[in-house]
This record gives sequence, C-alpha cells and structure tokens, in this order.
Amino acid sequence: MLPYYFLIIVPFFIEAVEMMLQSNQKLIFNKRTSNCSIIVFFVILFAMLSLRSISCGIDLVNYQYTFGWIAKLNNISDCIENTTVEPLYVILNWLVAQIYCDFRWFMVVVAFLCTGITGWFYWRESKCAPLTILLFVLNPCFFMFYSGLRQALAMLLVVPAYYMVLRKKLIPFILMVFIAYFFHSSALIMLFLYPIFHTPLRSKHFVFVLSLVGVFFLFKSQIFTNVLPFLADKYVEHYGYVTETNSYAMWALFLLFLLYAFIVPDDAKMTPKQNGLRNTLVVMTMIQGFASIHTIAMRFNLYFIMLLPIIIPELLMVPKKGNEDIARISKWIMICFFCFFFFYKAEPGGGLNAFPYKAFWE
Repeated sequence: MLPYYFLIIVPFFIEAVEMMLQSNQKLIFNKRTSNCSIIVFFVILFAMLSLRSISCGIDLVNYQYTFGWIAKLNNISDCIENTTVEPLYVILNWLVAQIYCDFRWFMVVVAFLCTGITGWFYWRESKCAPLTILLFVLNPCFFMFYSGLRQALAMLLVVPAYYMVLRKKLIPFILMVFIAYFFHSSALIMLFLYPIFHTPLRSKHFVFVLSLVGVFFLFKSQIFTNVLPFLADKYVEHYGYVTETNSYAMWALFLLFLLYAFIVPDDAKMTPKQNGLRNTLVVMTMIQGFASIHTIAMRFNLYFIMLLPIIIPELLMVPKKGNEDIARISKWIMICFFCFFFFYKAEPGGGLNAFPYKAFWE
C-alpha cells in the first residue's frame, strides 16, 4: 500500500504548501490554486501504471495475449479482418508493436495517454484539486486504468466530447462518440450526454428528478431486461441475465451528491455548464441503480463518472445565500472522509486487483 500513500500524500503536501504561499491564507481550501497537485498526482500515477506487474490488473493477462498475436500480423488490414476486437484498439496494438514489440511498452503508451489526457482535463477544470483527486481515486474509472485497457482508451474520448457538448457542436460530438465506439462498443452511451447536458433542469424540478430516480431503481430489473436486447449481440450473450450484486454503496453516494446538488447551489448563479454537469449527475445516479442487478451497468456509467471529479467541486462554487458555510464545511468533510475511506476500502484483490500494488520486478 506504500505507493498509494505516496500517490495521495505527496500531491496533498504540494497543495498545502501552495495554499500557504497565497496572500490570503484564510481562504485555504476555499480558493482555487494553480492545481499543481493534480499534475503531481498524475505524474506519480503514470509511473505506477507503467511499472505495475501484469497481475496488478484483472484483465492484463488477456490483453497481453491479444497484443502478442496482433504483433505477428503483417499489416493493419489483417488485424481488422482476423479479430472481433474493436478495430481502433487493434490498430493501436499493431502500431505500438511496430515500434517495439513488448507488451510492457504498450502498457506504458496506454498509461501515458490515460494519465496525460485525464490529468490535463482535471487540471484545467477542477475548482478544488484535493477533492477532485479523491473523487477520482474512489471511482471505478481509476481502477479501469489498471485493468480495462480498451475501455480506458474509450473513456478518454469523453474529454473532447465534453468540450464539443459545451460548444454545442453536435456533428463533431457524434463523430467523437463513434471514434470511442471503435475502442469499446459500450461508448455509444455517450450519445446521451448531449441532450442530457442541455436539458433545462432547475431546483424546482427536484421532486420530479427524485421520483424519476426512484422509479428507475424500483423497476430496474424490468427496464434492464427490456433494454439489453437492443444492445450488441455479445452483450446479450454474456450479460443477458439479472442477478443480485448487492452493489448499493456507490448508488447511495451518488444519491447523496444529487440531494446536495439540488439543495445547496443557487440556480441564479449557475452557468449553463454547471447546469449541464448537474444534469449529468442525475443520469449517473439513474444508471448506477442498475449496478445492483448487473455489473454491466457500471461499465456503461463510466463515461459519465469520468466527469464526477469536476462536478462536485464546480457545484460547491455557487451556494445559495446562507449556504456558504455549508459548502465550505462540507468540502472539508468530504476531503477528510474520502481520504480515510479510500485506504479503508483498499483490500487485497479489490479495485480489479489494483490492491495491493505490485511492481513488475516483484
């Protein structure tokens, strides 16, 4: 666990030093800094991902096998014709193999892309670096970087897709979603991000939103059974059943975030961007309800959860009059609680085998 302590403590130390150097120290953790701690965090994470053992990630053995046979093919057309794996992932494997035919080199390339793009995005958008870091390490996107290389690459395209949604560039957005689809077919769910983001929801709609979330949760089995046949055949073949996973903790957390997002912020202060992010949290909570009957729900929700580390800090910036102290204190509470919770839940074999961390030489 030592590398994970290093991953969290070093960026937080950098953040504390940076805030202490500010002229008005009374605004500590209430004022945005330069977010250097996020850069430090992702540099350390890049090193950890690059140097990890194949056993530190539940799917890496299969990805190593896939890389091995793709590397033996003569050209890109052979790669696409001889596999059912998404073509852009296959092409990336083949291109990397032409430079250096070693799976560890491929892991380094993927780690660089994952940490570079995600780190830049959070560095640019975060309004509270410590909270953003903790919301990232606690969500399944963090663990997917260790294990699910195909989906991790598809998830990265949420970043350009998000900016296209902000600028209302529908056609480029659709094209970006289809590029992500050719890394992992589950990325098609990103198409919902555009209409969701621009739906005019306000605090006065909270009862309706809560009722909708409740209906989706209560009738999740029936909805799941009826929606699955419209997905790709391989999902129906492998996931066409309902079972009890007892995965309620994250749904409950998202529900608490949702209550917070509609009660504490002031609609009059919120920008269209902040409204859109809150709308994304609504859909994120609805989808997460299905995780209690099937793990595939989490797979689809990852594309929205990528935005969670910027959603909560963003909403903390616009509290209603009289809620300023609530926003400030709750920020501190979340930072302390999530830091404790991350290490408390770091059990061996957990996080898709991300725990305990094991380097390749061990």
